[in-house]
Amino acid sequence: MDNIQVFMRIRPLSEDEYRRDHSTASAVRILSDNMVSVPSQRSENFTFDYVGDENCTQPEVFEAVGKRAVDQCMQGYNGTIFAYGQTGSGKTFTMQGARDEFTGPDDELRGLIPRCFEYLFERIAHEEVRTQGRVKYLCRASYIEIYNETIYDLLDPLTRTCAMREDIKRGVFIDGVTEETVQDPNEAYDVFVRGTTNRHVSATSMNRESSRSHSVLMLVIQSLTQMDTGLTEIREAKFNLVDLAGSERQKLANTSGMRLKEAANINKSLSTLGNVINSLVDVASGKSRHVNYRDSKLTFLLRDSLGGNSVTFIIANVSPAVCNDVETASTLRFAQRAKMIRNKAVVNQDMQGNVAQLQAEIQRLKSQVAQLKSSPNAGIRTPPTAESIVSADTVKSEREHRTTQFLLILAMRKLRESERQKARYAEIIFELKDALDRRKRQLQQQKLVVKLKAAEIAALRRNASIGYVTSAENAALREEITALQTTLSAQPDASDLLIENLQLREELEYCLENQATISDLPGRSDAVVALESLINLKAQSVDLQSMYPVIPDDNVYVGLEDRIKQAKHDITDLELQRDKLEFQLNSIEEDWQSVNEGAHRLAEVTSDEQIGEIVETTMDAIVGDQARDTWSTISALYTRTL
Repeated sequence: MDNIQVFMRIRPLSEDEYRRDHSTASAVRILSDNMVSVPSQRSENFTFDYVGDENCTQPEVFEAVGKRAVDQCMQGYNGTIFAYGQTGSGKTFTMQGARDEFTGPDDELRGLIPRCFEYLFERIAHEEVRTQGRVKYLCRASYIEIYNETIYDLLDPLTRTCAMREDIKRGVFIDGVTEETVQDPNEAYDVFVRGTTNRHVSATSMNRESSRSHSVLMLVIQSLTQMDTGLTEIREAKFNLVDLAGSERQKLANTSGMRLKEAANINKSLSTLGNVINSLVDVASGKSRHVNYRDSKLTFLLRDSLGGNSVTFIIANVSPAVCNDVETASTLRFAQRAKMIRNKAVVNQDMQGNVAQLQAEIQRLKSQVAQLKSSPNAGIRTPPTAESIVSADTVKSEREHRTTQFLLILAMRKLRESERQKARYAEIIFELKDALDRRKRQLQQQKLVVKLKAAEIAALRRNASIGYVTSAENAALREEITALQTTLSAQPDASDLLIENLQLREELEYCLENQATISDLPGRSDAVVALESLINLKAQSVDLQSMYPVIPDDNVYVGLEDRIKQAKHDITDLELQRDKLEFQLNSIEEDWQSVNEGAHRLAEVTSDEQIGEIVETTMDAIVGDQARDTWSTISALYTRTL
């Protein structure tokens, strides 16, 4: 097991920080090649694997982190590189380089990602030449972002969201994400640039192009090796390049509105990441802790990178400005805690072949194991001396012995992996059972409350029927009436429901005015579900009458029946409005379907007569004015007379 490797990088002082501090002094003091401190925060000394000062270059970062990670992935290990730090600390520059200024392999400012692409395909070409074509490689790339705790496919911006799934073989993966095959560094970088243009960025007072989401570039590197025995060895490594959004304080970033909401979600996910790392540190020190990976999309997606099957590197980017010393010390503490996490990285490999080949290999291995067991000195390798002469048979036997050991180690690794999967599913089952038990207890408590209420109301009714009610019972009845009124008042009345309905209608009109396509309009099912949820919520308030029976003769209950009737009437109105809204959405969908079909037909014909016929037919099928205007614009591209 290996600890997470941590690289710390200090970026140069910016002009804004110089004007704010009126000094060029650095808040970070470098004590040695791998030790720093923050004197203004009276912090302890922080020890890392590598420390880069303000003069640290992009090639130095690649040699210390990127090259080592690619080498591990070429051997079949999973690899992950995190860029962590406050907003404006240089994370995106470290991973990508100067934004929109990449000029190719000769660009000295290109970041870790393009350099990893270049080195990866250089290694692949070298291995294929060295093995004379017996080893073949395949690389696939996908690119996603986590924005406000929602996953988006950056290579397919038309896709709304993506969902995470968990499989016993694949582990955690993104369902339906676009995955493209790349064969050289230029294709890989083209995928990266296309995804980067779709990422959420905006300007704050601390960063002109602040990343508002976590981005994860995922590479799958597969190798197929044809062995002399006829079997095929398959190795698969997952290489994750993660650019985390920076933590920020509202006081310094001056964010508001949507930017403030984005900052809140970013800080929340980074806080969850810190909690996961704290739990993993406790686990590494021998304590029993439950690691809450599922509290955040980021930690759940990169679960193997944190304490699992991966070789992980973290680049902690910090600012040297004194005004940012608090965030700098926080980043260094985070990185030092992460360095204590121990991962369990293994080579992801498997053997494939037909049944006859596998059976023959098993028999051969069994015979070798039996031969080794029968030999008294089996497994003991003595160093060669000057007098010893190693024959060809001895060398062949030694090679077969190493092959046997390798296959046995592979079998043991598979066994350990199955044990880890078994423990993971046992943990999931335990959580589900615990949630089920809590739900059962809540249900039992609710049933008991209902029984007690029913018995109390029955007793009150009996007393009322005989005309005798004590003062204590009268007081209890008054309290019951007050509780019922409070519960009813907490439910939304008809006016609130009507306001919600008007808001939905305004949202629909806004989408029509902005000429949104049918794929961009709010889904019909979303609008119907929103109305049904409001209707069900009002229906629950109506059902309170059956949960809390009352005595009809008491004056306190005057008007409750009228309110219930009015609520039922409002529900009926909302159902009618829901049907009307659904009909409108159907009409809009049919209009835009006609527009799309007409556009496809126009693209397939060339004669003016056919074009005019298609234009008139489509115009007759369209009802909405907005769709008609759009169709007029489209048809104008194919004909000179409309």
